Amino acid sequence: MSEVTPVTVPFLVELAGHPEAQCRVEVIELITSIYEATQWEDASAASDPRYRSAFEEKVAWEVTAKDAVLAHRQVVEILARDADRGVAAAASRLLSLLSSC
Repeated sequence: MSEVTPVTVPFLVELAGHPEAQCRVEVIELITSIYEATQWEDASAASDPRYRSAFEEKVAWEVTAKDAVLAHRQVVEILARDADRGVAAAASRLLSLLSSC
């Protein structure tokens, strides 16, 4: 996860919505991974309290990326009804994660 991850989410969501894209399931799985990512939050929690401030910016990247995914919930809902069963299943899994927040 990096500072550009939140900016890439809209592009990934748009790509997942294009029926002619060959990698739609993989793109939705990537979006799901972005939403589930806690690497910096976990590293911060495990670090010595004196060094936690060094992780603040990176933890903020994760929060902003999650917000970017959440902002596209309506598209994920549409993808969960897609005619492609793989796309629908991947989107349904992501949708269940979004619903639990």
